[in-house]
Amino acid sequence: MGSSFASYEIARSGLYVSQRGLFITGHNISNVNTPGYVRQHLVTSESRPIALGSFQIGIGVSVDQTRQIRNQFLDILYRDESHLLGYAEAQSAVIEDVQAILGEPFSMGLGNAIDQFFQSWHELSKEPDSLAVRALVRERATVLVNMINHIGAQLDKLQEDMNAEIKLTIDMINDIAFKISELNVKIAGVDGTGDIPNDWLDERNNLLDELSKLVDIDVIEKSNGMVDVSVGGVLLVNGSKTTEMVADYNGPQSRFVTAKWKKDNPDEQPLVKLESGTLKGLLDARGNVQGFRGSIENGSLPREVDDVDHDIATDLYVFDPDADDAPKGIIPNLRRGLNILVNVLARKVNQIHSQGSGLDGSTDNLFFTKIDDSLAFEIGNIQINPVFNGDEGLNKIAAARIGGSAGDNTIAQQIIDLRRNNSLFRTKNLLLNMDGYYNALITWIGSVGQESERIVQNQTILMTQIQNKKEAISGVSMDEEMTNIMKYQHAYNASARMINLLDEMIDQIINRMGVVGR
Repeated sequence: MGSSFASYEIARSGLYVSQRGLFITGHNISNVNTPGYVRQHLVTSESRPIALGSFQIGIGVSVDQTRQIRNQFLDILYRDESHLLGYAEAQSAVIEDVQAILGEPFSMGLGNAIDQFFQSWHELSKEPDSLAVRALVRERATVLVNMINHIGAQLDKLQEDMNAEIKLTIDMINDIAFKISELNVKIAGVDGTGDIPNDWLDERNNLLDELSKLVDIDVIEKSNGMVDVSVGGVLLVNGSKTTEMVADYNGPQSRFVTAKWKKDNPDEQPLVKLESGTLKGLLDARGNVQGFRGSIENGSLPREVDDVDHDIATDLYVFDPDADDAPKGIIPNLRRGLNILVNVLARKVNQIHSQGSGLDGSTDNLFFTKIDDSLAFEIGNIQINPVFNGDEGLNKIAAARIGGSAGDNTIAQQIIDLRRNNSLFRTKNLLLNMDGYYNALITWIGSVGQESERIVQNQTILMTQIQNKKEAISGVSMDEEMTNIMKYQHAYNASARMINLLDEMIDQIINRMGVVGR
């Protein structure tokens, strides 16, 4: 009779396993469109047999675990590529904003404003005593300085916006780290019971994928089911605990923040060592600089360098983003390049114009002046000399040399020739005129943008391939799940039929044996 009643256990285990399989299959189907969901699979094995004399009798099937179908190597590979994509996307977005600010190669750009400014002097050289043409020179110069100062204000705003985005990114990193630590506690609690919390594992893996795009991370899984997450050699997540990042100012005069590890003493907070990721991309694009007015590391030129005859020999007046002493970051380098252009243009024009004479005989007038005299000529710090305002001011614009006649155009012609001076600017080892220098600056921005966009495209393709491989392994296949439904349903029905058959057999033994012939 022992073996007969053991058959009930066999059938019961079959019912239980088939029912569990149907539950898992239904769970897979219901999450077919859930991002990051990893399909689950029922793992079974034979139950431990019982001994009956010298024989062993099987007692059915046991559920070992509900296993995720996941390739951990692909998870690691995805995260390794994700932070590279995050870095390139941050840089590419900044380049797009910069190109919009410069307005190139369209007609509203700075290059066109410079061209129109020199064209007005060309017209003045034809009619040096014309007040109408002098008004045109003043108008074109006003457009030029307004364009220059607008670019400066827009770059200021862009850096401030990026500074705010850096703060938000650091907050996101802290928030994700805290959620991972909470899931660590939940997963470890279930892991201790021998079960596998697959849905929490999915949630944690999704958070790790999201975090890996923001910052480059190293993930170590521990035996209790928890994970440790480190950034730059420091544990961001250590089991159930987290180390918080803070957005702290990177200098005593700074208006910009950088990422630091939080300490009780703010003066002892160390910098976060970043290699890649969105946060690193934002810092490198904005420039990990203090950003105060007149900051040389943010692209400004020194106020004390005023000798116009030595610009080309001064390293600070050489545009070379690859040089060791170049500003660190896309926007600081762009600022340096534009400031060189504006500074040299303003001081060279001033040098020529101050040696000329206006229609009213006035001399020694600078054409451009500074808004803030404590700073060098630069974007955001240039204006037309106020002495040229009003109708009387037009007579002070110098087209003639001192002592020249009313029709003399010597000064106007020298300003026109300034544009064609082929030794006015230097980028790396090349001597360039004004147009060549500005084109080199725009070309550099374009090449940086193209390189960032190329990396974004390549990384997107690579990550799509990795994601497709992950989906092929971990994604839910409706055809496969429908097949599993039929399989488990038939197995369930068969186990139920077996119990019915065992009932009939027991009924025959108990209720009908021995009643024949009565």
